[in-house]
Amino acid sequence: MYAYSQDGSSAYEVDDGIVLARAPKDRLLEREAWEFFAGMEPNRPAAWTRDIGARQRVFQFAGHCQRVDAVYHPVLKRYLLAVGYGHTGGWGLYEAPEPWGPWSIAFHTEYWGVGQTHGYRLPSKWISQDGRAMGLVFSGLRYNGVLNDAFCLRKMTLQF
Repeated sequence: MYAYSQDGSSAYEVDDGIVLARAPKDRLLEREAWEFFAGMEPNRPAAWTRDIGARQRVFQFAGHCQRVDAVYHPVLKRYLLAVGYGHTGGWGLYEAPEPWGPWSIAFHTEYWGVGQTHGYRLPSKWISQDGRAMGLVFSGLRYNGVLNDAFCLRKMTLQF
């Protein structure tokens, strides 16, 4: 199992990058089972370490990484990464062939017009059989002066 996290000390702050950890699914509760992505070298497999201090980022976007989520898209055979850019209503969707990248922009906006949104999620069960439609779950803070901390759902249509 893989777990992504913004590379900082608090989920309430915006950071510069995202890190990746992994553990066997039957050992998730054991700290010693976890490994952290430790970088890539050309023509070599991804490197992993048990030393959290030696971890390397799998994604970087200075001042834009908060509340991340990732899902494997079985039709595209790609990983999709949703990255919130704080609570400003900006976010991005990135795609990669491997869980550690390299990441390419699929969608990016600094503000998408629905208020101060955050916490973008890509439920795998909401990917359509043909892979073109997906659900995007997020929360909001304030829109048009109204507190809107709620479960929000939007249908996304992928073009490929």
